[in-house]
Formats: sequence, C-alpha cells, structure tokens
Amino acid sequence: MTLKESDSGLKIGEPAPDFELENFEGQEVELSDLDNFDGVLVVFMCNHCPYVKAQTDEIRKLAEEFSSIAFVGINPNSETHPEDSPSKMEGFVSEYDLERPNFFYLVDGDQEVAESYGAKCTPDPFLLDWRHRLYYKGRLNDKTSPEDHVEDLEMKNVIERMLKRKDVPGKSRPSQGCSIKWKE
Repeated sequence: MTLKESDSGLKIGEPAPDFELENFEGQEVELSDLDNFDGVLVVFMCNHCPYVKAQTDEIRKLAEEFSSIAFVGINPNSETHPEDSPSKMEGFVSEYDLERPNFFYLVDGDQEVAESYGAKCTPDPFLLDWRHRLYYKGRLNDKTSPEDHVEDLEMKNVIERMLKRKDVPGKSRPSQGCSIKWKE
C-alpha cells in the first residue's frame, strides 16, 4: 500500500466533467441525473483501501445529514484489483451501511472519469455545487491514517457553507489514501 496525496488539476469554479457510469447492478447514472440535488459529493473510492474503509462512517453520516446532496462513490479500480470488482461493490455498500437514496456507487472501468477529474488516490473527494461546478476539493476530515481519531469535520463544514451559498473556503487540505491502481 502506497500513501498518495491528492492535488487535482480541476480548478474551483470549473464545470465538473460529465460522466455516465453504471452501478454494480448495471443501472446507468449520469451527472445530469443528479440535477435535483443541491450539490454532489463525488468520492473516488474502492472496496479494498484501508483509508476508504476508515472513512465510510464519515461518508454515511454525511449522506444521512445532508439528504439534499448526492453522494457518488466512483470505483476506478474495478478491473485491477479483484476485491474491487463490481460484483463485490454491493457487499461493500451493505457491509458499511451506505444504502441510502442519495448514495450511488459507480464503476469507472475505463478510468476515464477518474482521469478527467484528476483523482489521485482513494478516497479523493470533489464537492460540486448545484450547477455541478467544483466548489471544493479536499479531504473529508482530518483523519490521515485509518487509526486516527477525527477532530475536524472538514467536509461537513464545507457542505454547510456551500448550502448557505457562501464563498468557497480559501484553504483546502488534500486527501490522502492509496493510489488509484491505473491500468497499464
């Protein structure tokens, strides 16, 4: 496992790259399908990463608290690591109690969406506003290691700020996690 720090090329205020991906049941979800939400939190994630597993509780809590926000997990590792295969994604969602009407776990089998967003690691969060423009790029909280205790709920605070239509926070801290397993 390699610890990777994310620093995306996507800039604040830029339109987010569109996507049309399937969930683990084969149903297609497009970014435009999420127009009825007040924002979208896209998190590049996978099943095997200990950093993702350490943050699933935070993702679940955020999805529960902010039902007007769509939470989109995008798995770019589906063909490179057997434990990240689409057939195991449903079990992951169930095991970590992520089954919510506003949570979508999608497969990025060709890795084009991860590349277009500039994702580097898992988890790697991108918060989009209601117009699907990048509002914030940064970590979910101050937990930088799976065994750390959370003290600062960074993404929660940023979502609250976005919902109040306040300016983008000036400072962000990059996410840390396992590197995305890029195809060769």
